[in-house]
Amino acid sequence: MTFDRNGSCKREKGKEPLGFKIKMINEKFIQNLNKELKEKDMTFSQMGILWYLEHNMDHKVTQKELSMALQVKHPTTIGLLKRLEEKEMVQIEVDEDNHKYRNISITEKALDFLKTSKRHRDEMDNMLTVGMTVEEINLFRELLDKALDNLKDY
Repeated sequence: MTFDRNGSCKREKGKEPLGFKIKMINEKFIQNLNKELKEKDMTFSQMGILWYLEHNMDHKVTQKELSMALQVKHPTTIGLLKRLEEKEMVQIEVDEDNHKYRNISITEKALDFLKTSKRHRDEMDNMLTVGMTVEEINLFRELLDKALDNLKDY
């Protein structure tokens, strides 16, 4: 990035580090989604929990698993879950087999909410890929997956 005499920022797209580009995309994505979710008294972080629970309904999901999957600290997970429980989006129950664990499950109310929010997710994906062909979108997905795989051990 360079700055002109007026202090305005000018991007040098070909020279920007990839991590910076990914960070900027992520920030714009979260900013847009949080704006949409604010009207529904939800946050991007809370949605992350609901998406995870929706895709993992085939087994018991613990607080620890959620923290690891979302890469947030345990106290953060507890706070997010408390707010989601107050909104009747999740149920938290002590594990019958091991009382140290809390099992988290998604409610029907949350599943209905996710169905209606899918439209906005699709719009965001479309905004992200404007001007790309179907082949470019598929390649973009493949390259992003490869980048994520490359970083899995970090």
